[in-house]
Amino acid sequence: MYLPLETASAVKTVDFLLTIEHEFDMKNKYYEHSCKFRHWLRILLPLLVVIILILESPAAAQISDEYRPVYDEAVAAGIDRERLETLFARAQNRQISPEDVNGMVAPAISLVEQDLPWHPVLLKAMEGMAKRVPPHTIRQVLDQMESGFARAAALVDPWLARDEVRAMIEKGRGSRDAGVAARSYRDMVLENTSYALQHNIREESIRDFLEQVVSERATERSGMTPVATAVRVLPDLPTSEDDQSMSNRILVRALNAGFSATEIQQLPDAFRSAQFQSRLPIENIAQGIQHQLGEGIPAQHILENLFQGNVGGGPPGFIPPGLDRNGDRDDHPGRGRRPETPPGRDR
Repeated sequence: MYLPLETASAVKTVDFLLTIEHEFDMKNKYYEHSCKFRHWLRILLPLLVVIILILESPAAAQISDEYRPVYDEAVAAGIDRERLETLFARAQNRQISPEDVNGMVAPAISLVEQDLPWHPVLLKAMEGMAKRVPPHTIRQVLDQMESGFARAAALVDPWLARDEVRAMIEKGRGSRDAGVAARSYRDMVLENTSYALQHNIREESIRDFLEQVVSERATERSGMTPVATAVRVLPDLPTSEDDQSMSNRILVRALNAGFSATEIQQLPDAFRSAQFQSRLPIENIAQGIQHQLGEGIPAQHILENLFQGNVGGGPPGFIPPGLDRNGDRDDHPGRGRRPETPPGRDR
């Protein structure tokens, strides 16, 4: 099956979606009501791009002679033909030179040779072309991704080789083949670790997080997929700018509390929403989140509390000890008292 050269309507639709995503993010970056919308848009947009390109393009793509050497080299390396045909079709449509296309494909070929995930690189190249990013800029991003995957493998592969981690993967694989499950999980953790490293998370911070996952048996309630998701959201937590160890503690406690992958994904936006509405310092919001996690409040209730600016997790007006702006409890009689109804459980 050949994936086709996109029609004009497909191109316009993809570009429109990407423009909306960019403009909405820029205009609403710190506005609390945009948090959930941006969260789901970022998840669904890459999938929408691929679906639109497939569904709206009836004619088969033809790889022109000038692109053929690069295409053949990529196929010989083991990259999927259909994905390549989609990329080359867009490159031809954008009139990108064979040299520039070779620069985009080269990182993917290198990743194949290193037994590392190459799919995200091709998807990012497609996204860059859809946004009309200059080819040399796309190449720079793809080179960073390639480097990030290599660094990620140095952290992740030794962790995955541990007997405890293998047992956790085996426990969570369900009916899937053991080899397929292990491979799929490795690709997921590598991609998310690479992303975190490229967004200023230190290697030692990721190593410490993975160690805590094992030592605290953090997968017993959440499973393994939320662990991979937690690595992905590390750069997005406001605490990660100055205190990455705090981010690790929050995420490990969330895993121990049974947060699903989707709930982990929502945690950074919920954190920012709580900060926006409460005007409390970041460290106080972090303490409030840990307080709620320690109270055994269900994950969805914690997220709802944070999106509503309820840092402490109790009824309106209740602030746990130590979470005020200046630490002065005398100005707030009754602040240290626990609410009669357990926080988040009165619904």
